Amino acid sequence: MSEKYFRGKITFINNDKQKATIEYVTNNKIKTIQAVIDEKQQEKYVQLKLIKKAHRFLVGDNVKFIIKKSSNNVFFADHVLYEFNNALEVIVNKAQVSNKFLGYIKVVDDKYYIKEIDSYLFFPLTVSKFEIAPTEDELAKPVSFKFIDLEKPEKMIAELYNHQYLPGFLLAIKQHKKEEEVESTVTKVSPYGVFVTLTAAQLPAKLPMNPIIESKIAAGEIKEGAVVMVKITHLTSDRIVIALSA
Repeated sequence: MSEKYFRGKITFINNDKQKATIEYVTNNKIKTIQAVIDEKQQEKYVQLKLIKKAHRFLVGDNVKFIIKKSSNNVFFADHVLYEFNNALEVIVNKAQVSNKFLGYIKVVDDKYYIKEIDSYLFFPLTVSKFEIAPTEDELAKPVSFKFIDLEKPEKMIAELYNHQYLPGFLLAIKQHKKEEEVESTVTKVSPYGVFVTLTAAQLPAKLPMNPIIESKIAAGEIKEGAVVMVKITHLTSDRIVIALSA
């Protein structure tokens, strides 16, 4: 085949195999063709300067591509390049007014994604390490979610509206709000910090190294297995920051 570019739309994506089905029109006939859309291909196109940055393909993407024939005499789409996606633009515009959507959670290669219920577009789903992982029952039911990074549609990720946090994290929230002293057990001492487990919450945290901690390590007060009192100074859904209690 000549190096002629065809234009079409992605109608199906197999996220497990990182392959896509592209529908296009040629000689007034609608045809479909398969394409590989994995990260390696995208990085290859970046190196060839066909694209400036890698693209995460979605159903509804309008693309251009070259038709090639494999060694098995099977035609496939190569040099698949993203052009635009009207469905994605609709979602971004809607999210800017009311950022609440319904979708189904999917698991691909141990990573969570969510399929928006109207457009069938897939987006990465962020799940905090302090959240209880979605159950099989939840995977079969629509859930509410919102989008993060609306300013960068190509990098948008989803976040669930209703979080199910681990009981220990909920306890840590209360301890942080009350500015309580929290008992912790040292699990490891390294040049970069002291790793501990918050005893009641059973959550890991780290004391950053400083002169006071270094002196206590030298004196044998802080060592593996020792119990130290700390305070939670900062808390987010992904991070617990602690300091040695005075």
